[in-house]
Amino acid sequence: MQIEILGSGHEVGKSAILVSDEKTRIMLDYGVKLQPEPPKYPIRTTNIDAMILSHAHLDHSGALPVLYKKGKPPCFMTDVTFDLASLLIRDSMKVSKIQGYGTPYDRSDFKKMIRYTKLVNYNEEFAVGNFNCSLFDAGHIPGSSSVLLNNKKRILYTGDIQTADSHLLRGCQLPGRVDVLITESTYSYKEHLKRDKEEEKFLKLIEETLAREEIALIPVFAVGRAQEILLILEKYAGKIALDGMAKKASDIISYHSRYLKNPKKLKYILKKVRWIRSEKERSKAVKSCPIIVSSAGMLGGGPAVNYLRRIRGNAGSRVLFTGFLVEDSPGWKLIKTKIFENAEEKFDVHCELQQFEMSAHTDKAGLMNIINKTSPEKVICVHGESKNCEKFAKEIQEKFKIQAFAPKNGEVIKI
Repeated sequence: MQIEILGSGHEVGKSAILVSDEKTRIMLDYGVKLQPEPPKYPIRTTNIDAMILSHAHLDHSGALPVLYKKGKPPCFMTDVTFDLASLLIRDSMKVSKIQGYGTPYDRSDFKKMIRYTKLVNYNEEFAVGNFNCSLFDAGHIPGSSSVLLNNKKRILYTGDIQTADSHLLRGCQLPGRVDVLITESTYSYKEHLKRDKEEEKFLKLIEETLAREEIALIPVFAVGRAQEILLILEKYAGKIALDGMAKKASDIISYHSRYLKNPKKLKYILKKVRWIRSEKERSKAVKSCPIIVSSAGMLGGGPAVNYLRRIRGNAGSRVLFTGFLVEDSPGWKLIKTKIFENAEEKFDVHCELQQFEMSAHTDKAGLMNIINKTSPEKVICVHGESKNCEKFAKEIQEKFKIQAFAPKNGEVIKI
């Protein structure tokens, strides 16, 4: 058997891992890297026997329809992942067309992907050729999965994973011992700050902003992050405007309540927030809603940029980031320079800027704990910045006395 890295090698983005033996080829994720622009896609491949999607975020799902230009492999995922990925891919096609980049697939490829999707539950076994496969709750976003492939060797692909509970979800479940672990490495270089302390600081800044009668703009990833932030801000629900893709994603996630830690609380909050549906409503929102939760999380597009433009001159307002910022994304550059810049515009921002550690990815300690619990013979480090993947692989070898790799895109590992 072998594992080929088609994307996410030495980078965060465009995840694509091909696992194969002499008869069967299984693709694990097939995503796009949206930031910095233009969008970038994984190495192309054909003759896939099956596609397994770990979760809906576009860096894991955004290139899926490409696989259906010349093939029709079954595509396995959870039901909420299907609904969320469909939402995000449709929006990605629309945005790419507006931006002039286009996509390497068309609507007919997307429809073909939908036609061949197979919905599976956690812990439900399904066969693909010589492989017995199953999904385990990864604790990252609703429906997110780690993928176990069993074919003489037990191979676990973590996808994006979180070991700790959040307000929205419970931490991940693991399948026991495996032979090969393919692990994300996003935060393999650090320990997260104490979550309760970060939330205290976050809520304190919200309180201060409200006391000033200014705006707190919170750019969020529509799937997972938006709903987590709403739960943290529960007591301010009546003061919140929710905009962008986060609105539709919240409806989908609320509907699939069995994946959530406290679905009743989320539904209660969603009834109280103000849903923004038009440009006219945005003008009213900045005058009547002091807290604005809006996609996109890295300010790569979406209504969050519209709100930023409106409040950029207000020194008393705040822009509060709570998620990962890819290097050279507009949000990352804004934090570094206090200048917002994308392909269409550039302007100074006088608001106070702050980034908090409330990640849906586990940290170095969590990743080490996953290795300890699964006791693999080999570890493959992906989905992390280049220097972090290499350093993490060396630390794994030293600590556990096992083989660890940090492959680049295009590399093949024999197992």
